[in-house]
Amino acid sequence: MRKVALTLFCLTCLLLTPALARDLKIGVVDIEDIINKSPEYKRIESSLKRKTEELGRPLQRREQELSQQLQDFQKQAEAGIIKDDARKRKETEFQRTLQDLQKSRDQAAKEFQDYYQREMKPLMDKLTRAVEQVANEENLDIVFPKAGIFLRDKSLDVTEKVRARFR
Repeated sequence: MRKVALTLFCLTCLLLTPALARDLKIGVVDIEDIINKSPEYKRIESSLKRKTEELGRPLQRREQELSQQLQDFQKQAEAGIIKDDARKRKETEFQRTLQDLQKSRDQAAKEFQDYYQREMKPLMDKLTRAVEQVANEENLDIVFPKAGIFLRDKSLDVTEKVRARFR
């Protein structure tokens, strides 16, 4: 009984698939190309670079200071200037400082990610509207991003139409 039901289900799916696919209109758009060549993205890119430098500069300075302190400590430890209990305290202090530095790195990465999302959102919204306009004008049911897709039929590529709407 289950085999018959499964067979009927599979047969129904096979018969309906061509009928559904026949009316499906597909488009492909190279989102990366449109974004990377837009003047808005050039402005955002320079803003992102400034933000990276702004967030990275204090971290680099702290890393350099810590590295110098660690080198000085190692020289003192090798020379036998530091006693065992002082060495252990200093090692614990270095571990704590390293953990704090890692937390600062993570916080800077999160802050940058939030900044990136805020900066890119208007651009992505504008692109989405352009894709929707072209999809409506061309009566497209599905529009795929071009990345990773091989197109045999180049007429499916609506990138230039989207680019015109994007401007």
